[in-house]
Amino acid sequence: MENPDLLHWTQFGAFTCYDARIGVRTNDAAVFRRMFDSLPPHSKVMATQKVDWMYSLWVAPRTRSGRRPYHVLYSNEKQYARLREIEQLVDAFERDAQLAVAQKARRKVFVHAGVVGWRGRAILIPAKSYAGKSTLVHELVRAGATYYSDEFAVLDQQGRVHPFARQLSLRDEMKRNAKLGFDELEGKIGVRAIPVGTVLVTKFRAGAKWRPKILTPGLGALELLANTVTARSGQPLVLEVLTRVAKNARILKSARGEAKSFATQLLQQLA
Repeated sequence: MENPDLLHWTQFGAFTCYDARIGVRTNDAAVFRRMFDSLPPHSKVMATQKVDWMYSLWVAPRTRSGRRPYHVLYSNEKQYARLREIEQLVDAFERDAQLAVAQKARRKVFVHAGVVGWRGRAILIPAKSYAGKSTLVHELVRAGATYYSDEFAVLDQQGRVHPFARQLSLRDEMKRNAKLGFDELEGKIGVRAIPVGTVLVTKFRAGAKWRPKILTPGLGALELLANTVTARSGQPLVLEVLTRVAKNARILKSARGEAKSFATQLLQQLA
């Protein structure tokens, strides 16, 4: 089990997303279909054996004792997760495949950020996972903004942001992640690239009032760089794109209160 290439795989497929080529293989047809149902947004199936990244999910047979066996997910040649629940491994694949696309995409820069469109321009909210950006994005969409992403801002060389619309992942009162389907979103979904109009550097703080400071383009670029996918941060394209975004956008920094009331307030101010 230490070398996935030595196992007998019966199902193989590949997809491309923003020019990243990702392979998927497993020994179970039903699991294969579930993995392809969990591909990153805007993925397209392709016929190739040459990929940038390979995911392998080994479904173990049931033991004679009747106990549930451990199944294994590999990311390239390394064991990524070993669990009894197939659904948890498919979820792990979904999360990591999005990160693999962010690392391997060509001519695009991926920033950890929530993104919505508002009056032809993007509001970009840089933040790491579990920082509350999905909740804020959800409330902005409910207030009238257009949904682009709750995880990555996909930036091109001109500094425009492209859609990366996946199902929103919202945490409930028990801190468990629950996916919000597009039919439950109560808003529009972006389909075209738009320029970035506002970069919002903010964190939730109970009782906080929105008192934004306008950051310089240099400080704004640093805020974006701190949330850029690390595998690409040393490339010249990254600094070029982030500098262009920061130069052309309004960069606001402040703590904020509850997402619902803040979203309405923000859109009114930006109008």
